[in-house]
Amino acid sequence: MPPASESEIMASLTTTLSLPVTRVATFQFHPHITATQKADRARAFLELYEQHPELVLEGPKGGRPLDTKLELTGVKREKEWDLGFVVVFKDEAARLQFDSDPGHESLKVYIQFLLSYAEVTQRQNETDPLLAQVFVYDFVAEKNLGW
Repeated sequence: MPPASESEIMASLTTTLSLPVTRVATFQFHPHITATQKADRARAFLELYEQHPELVLEGPKGGRPLDTKLELTGVKREKEWDLGFVVVFKDEAARLQFDSDPGHESLKVYIQFLLSYAEVTQRQNETDPLLAQVFVYDFVAEKNLGW
């Protein structure tokens, strides 16, 4: 099979950019974070998506992880992640516009600040939720999962 031409590559890239983008996001809070604080942080993310219905095909769907036994794979979902969701953006341009929204940027900066702050010090009466870990995976659907 001959290598793809430049025009074929550009056509493929253009098609990919116009496809819906699915985002998977999961969050792990520090152990001292209360259920109320976790709910407040989840609500902040949901409200941000609600502010941009023009960018989203399917709003966030998710929840807490199931207590799935995964000893064979070494994955410890039920012990590591507190919540997760999946959202579908209309296309790559919509995803980029959402990610550059000042509200999203402030949540990211706030989370990064809290993560670095948590590494430096521990406070007994912390009132803001501190995330220990965040995982975000964005993709477009492809045949055979891209392979």
